Amino acid sequence: MDQNKLHVAIISSPGMGHLVPVYLLANRLATHHHVRITILAVTTQTSPAESQLLGSLADLDHINLIKIPSPDISNLLDPDDTMVTRLAVIMREAKNNIRSAISTMSSRPHALIGDLFSSESLPIANEFHMRKYVYVPCLARFAALTMHLHVFDKEVKGQYVDLVEPLRVPGCVPVRGQDVPDPMLDRNNREYNEYVKMGINFTTLSDGVLVNTWRDLDCTSLDALKYNETLKSVVKVPVYDIGPLTRLADPAGSNDSKVIEWLDMQPVESVIFISFGSGGTPSAEQIAELAWGLELSRQRFVWVIRSPAGSAKDGTFFTSGPGSPNGPPDFLPEGFLNRTETQGLIVPLWAPQRWGADDCMAVVRRAEIKRQPADGGAAGGDSAGSAAGRGSGRKGGDREDGEEFDGG
Repeated sequence: MDQNKLHVAIISSPGMGHLVPVYLLANRLATHHHVRITILAVTTQTSPAESQLLGSLADLDHINLIKIPSPDISNLLDPDDTMVTRLAVIMREAKNNIRSAISTMSSRPHALIGDLFSSESLPIANEFHMRKYVYVPCLARFAALTMHLHVFDKEVKGQYVDLVEPLRVPGCVPVRGQDVPDPMLDRNNREYNEYVKMGINFTTLSDGVLVNTWRDLDCTSLDALKYNETLKSVVKVPVYDIGPLTRLADPAGSNDSKVIEWLDMQPVESVIFISFGSGGTPSAEQIAELAWGLELSRQRFVWVIRSPAGSAKDGTFFTSGPGSPNGPPDFLPEGFLNRTETQGLIVPLWAPQRWGADDCMAVVRRAEIKRQPADGGAAGGDSAGSAAGRGSGRKGGDREDGEEFDGG
């Protein structure tokens, strides 16, 4: 690599839902802006898909990959700790390894970018005289709520889910209590405190926040973050919309055309998109309950489904997941696939394959872009590339445009 180029290091926390958005940002900076890129990937090495992607990244000429071993956190967690808590602890304990990796680089980076769970590592940039930024691969609405959360934490009493009135982030669409991200569902849970701390870190430890969104999709929240004086007094740092950064599905694959063709045959605003991401794996009982609910509701759906989790709160996020048959899965109600053949579309993730949830989200997003008005509503997800607010790729339940919220 050219030693004279601007050099940027990007920290990725474990999981495909974090590594893929980091790669998308790295690839954009390297190919479009000729920036020298180093990805510092903290990895658990337990997911076959993650290992495959890391192997592919290591072969790229325009991106340098440094794998950071995940620290042993077994004595720092309780059995019931959630994925958010586990990731926060992993990244907190990985700081020394990240610092060591940067210190041994022959050419020190000029800037350090951390993903959602890497914000506590940003002060390392000060030691090496680097600029530092947070990368939020979600909608601006999610970023605004996250950074404003510590204000709600001081002002709001009781559980958010019990509120009669919605939460009002200055300048943004109100968020109903039942629509808050998972870490906000129980204020007594450890993950809630980690999430509050995360939002504070965004505004106090960084020189700016990079958000994977764009004005035509997310203008209300972006304007609030940039121009609403009340919200700006809380956020304090500049917010940059850098999207869309999306992962395109394999054009030679058959799943892409299958999903698009099926969506094109459905009425507008009639389909819900169901995906729990790499960190949300329901139990067999929950999957069966959801399947029965979908079937009995006669609601059209696209469901990205993987093998059920065991008892762990993080599901299959830190493991490769239980083995499953090559044929129809036995954790769905008997006859479900046949009975819902014309009602919904199943995207299976119970066997290793190149095409997965991120690709499905990209397909749904491309369908949305073709159908969506310039200022249509949107829902958040693991990344902006998974959002769908109108049209036949809508995510979530029966909500009005702009009303839905899911922090992923």
